[in-house]
Amino acid sequence: MLWLLAACGPGEETAETEVDGEYAYTIRCGYCHDVPNGIGAELTPRVLATYSTVGGLDRYLRFAMPHETPGSLPSAEYDAILAYLIESRELVEDGGDPRELPPSTELRVIATESRGTER
Repeated sequence: MLWLLAACGPGEETAETEVDGEYAYTIRCGYCHDVPNGIGAELTPRVLATYSTVGGLDRYLRFAMPHETPGSLPSAEYDAILAYLIESRELVEDGGDPRELPPSTELRVIATESRGTER
C-alpha cells in the first residue's frame, strides 16, 4: 500500500493518505475473488453492475467485506478499492476520476472493442 504521511509537528497538518486501489484489492480481496474455487464470486462487470449505482456498491463493500471481518478496513482502503473496481471493470462511461463520482452514478456493463467481450 502506498501511504503518504507528513511529519507532524506543532501547527502542522497531516497530509492526506493515498491508497493504491489495485494493491489494496489484491491483498484484501484477491484471495477470495481471484483464485480458482475461491469463496467469493469472480468480480466481473456483470456481477458488480447488479449493485446498480456507485453508492450501492460502496455500501455493500463497507457493510459486507472483507468476508471474515466486514467493515474492518480503513475508509481510505474502501474508497481505493471501489475506485479500482469501477475503473478496472469499466463500469462507468466517461466517468473521469472514479473517486469523484456521485453515489447516484449508474454502474453498467460496457463492452469495449479492444477486449471484444464483456467480462
